[in-house]
Amino acid sequence: MGYSITQATPGDNQEELLSLVNRNFEKTDSHWFNWSHQQNPFGDNFCWLARENTAGQLIGSTGLLTRRMSYNGKPFAVGQTEAINIDKEHRSAQAALKLQRALISHLSETDFHFVYGMTATAAAVFKRCRYKEVGAFQHWVKPIRSEYKFKEKIRSPFLRKGVSSFVDLAMQLYSLESRTFLTHRNKVNFDAPIDERFETLFSENSNGIVMVERKREFLEWRFRHEPDTRFHIMTLENSSRDLLGYIVYVLGETGRNGDYAVGIQDFFYRDLKSLKQMLAAFCHHSRQIGLDSIVMNYFGRDEVLKVLSQFGFFQRHSDIRVFVYANPEMKEFEVESILHRNRWHLTNAELLS
Repeated sequence: MGYSITQATPGDNQEELLSLVNRNFEKTDSHWFNWSHQQNPFGDNFCWLARENTAGQLIGSTGLLTRRMSYNGKPFAVGQTEAINIDKEHRSAQAALKLQRALISHLSETDFHFVYGMTATAAAVFKRCRYKEVGAFQHWVKPIRSEYKFKEKIRSPFLRKGVSSFVDLAMQLYSLESRTFLTHRNKVNFDAPIDERFETLFSENSNGIVMVERKREFLEWRFRHEPDTRFHIMTLENSSRDLLGYIVYVLGETGRNGDYAVGIQDFFYRDLKSLKQMLAAFCHHSRQIGLDSIVMNYFGRDEVLKVLSQFGFFQRHSDIRVFVYANPEMKEFEVESILHRNRWHLTNAELLS
């Protein structure tokens, strides 16, 4: 079966693309489509369509999302590959490879230094297209309340409550949160606006880190304008209201074991002391409002992974892997310099649902 690939703009083929997205991802909301495909704060997106040669029917698509990153204090444009979206009956390697090869062949016509992609299902396609693998995301879980773990093992609610209370106390004492306290000069804010302080935090503390710019426009687009999810923001501030760190989170996620979880979607911080104070306050808040666990996805620095372990987070397997492909026209850019997980900072902010 043959396929033809054409480059298009999402707006010109919106009805067909919406139908394709609905068939494979069950998203029927045109507001989500407009937000993700046509309101990118970094610029226009690119799109490629795959059609069956005989019938001409749209059976697949992929996209390239414009992003701006910063590395070693220098901002530059990059592309983030969109998920390869192909109808079930056409999910052979042929259509996916054609779409991805069309995407990377267009790279030399852009000012992108490189393309990066995050995938749980298309690693083989990325490898055959000569992307370089950087590593795998990590899924982290911190139990807050353990009672849900004993529902099938201890039938007596009274006994189950007593056992889980003992386990909860032990987990809290083991965690670094029990030995981390806010100084009198710092405070936590659960009602902070996204303002220029976020940009200052990013610009002053992102040197040497490969990450999408956390500017006001991006954060508002990602966490205030996304139509399907309500996000909350917690900030850590000093007495001068300078931002020391922030956590973006979603309440009411369902954990892998059916627990009532809070999901950390994005975070950034000034230094390790600020990260620890922020996590301690966030764990305390999660416990106060009756959540069972904290979950998050992260790809990046060892110092973050170490702190998560100290705070009682447990690492779980994740199938999401990170790949990069260098623009052959950007010969001055050394892609080898970013092929180490410890240089990156990726969160759910980049994992568009």
